[in-house]
Amino acid sequence: RLARGFTFNASYTLLDQKSSGLDTGNSTLGGTLYNQFIPNNDFSRDGFVSRHRFVSYGSFDVPFGRGRDFGNKISSWADAVAGGWQLTWNMFAKSGTGFTPYWTCNNCDPVFPGNVGSEFIDALGNFDVGTSFRPRVIGNPYSGLSGDLVFNPAAFTVPTTGADFLDNPEVAKRNFLVGPGTWGVNLGLRKNFRITENTKLEIGADFNNVFNHPLQSPLTSDISNLGDFDISLDAQRRPVILPENVFPNPDFGRANLSFSQEGIDNRRSVRLKARFTF
Repeated sequence: RLARGFTFNASYTLLDQKSSGLDTGNSTLGGTLYNQFIPNNDFSRDGFVSRHRFVSYGSFDVPFGRGRDFGNKISSWADAVAGGWQLTWNMFAKSGTGFTPYWTCNNCDPVFPGNVGSEFIDALGNFDVGTSFRPRVIGNPYSGLSGDLVFNPAAFTVPTTGADFLDNPEVAKRNFLVGPGTWGVNLGLRKNFRITENTKLEIGADFNNVFNHPLQSPLTSDISNLGDFDISLDAQRRPVILPENVFPNPDFGRANLSFSQEGIDNRRSVRLKARFTF
């Protein structure tokens, strides 16, 4: 409730949302499971879901100036400059969302890993990355990190090309990687001047992302793109992926971009305003 010129709202959400049915692509089509023969392999956290989320907004009448707790007897000129201001804010803070690591195949037609003979295998199930495959996990994806690296690329390798390429025990699970969390704050400053009974002037400034904090909770799957590969045939006409035909993505696992989200810009911006009401 508004009390002494101060009001605010704050809320916290703890969310554990899991499913095996994807809803991260075309909203009319849903998504496709990676291994449709064993649907439970994809039972995991849903995409774009933060386990922890805090949001707050409010306003505060600065208690200085005529009619306020302090400076009630200052001159009209001093009040025009320093008195009667109002601060407003809105902010959010949230933990990271889930990501599925994936490789894309450049030439998987007519030869495919596992000889599946289908170009509709989709590591993410969201129709965005074409013919793609999940890697095998061979290490700890959170070890050996430095700089802006949040996932360790050395923890992954190319998919197996044998008959077990969909259900190999090392195949990465859906959304098992958790990206970086983030927070951001907007701040507003405004003051009203009463000119006559029916006219007033409002001046102020809005500071979007006032602390210029990078919002590094990714909104795309680019951070989980391991790279691409070409597939070949060995002497027995079996599909293989040779080391020289693997092309890693140097930006895999790097939180090096800032994304506008939750009503907050990806970098600081300032908007000055003046509004005359009559």
